[in-house]
Amino acid sequence: MTDSFEELKSTLSVNLKLYRARVGLSQERLALESGVDRTVVSRLERCLINPTLQILLKLAVRLEVPVHELLMDRDKQK
Repeated sequence: MTDSFEELKSTLSVNLKLYRARVGLSQERLALESGVDRTVVSRLERCLINPTLQILLKLAVRLEVPVHELLMDRDKQK
């Protein structure tokens, strides 16, 4: 289970950076506009912490993507 969990954290990290870049937001701006602390965004992108569902939802809403998109492994979809 540890491997799957670590993979999921890594997938979230990659997707968060990808969607943030697509909308042209810095970590600080994403944090401000989603109501999440900037350090949380930074730590999520570096796989250092686990988000709550509330944080995932706030980020997804601001990035205008469904929550599940932040957790989907793009490599395994091909």
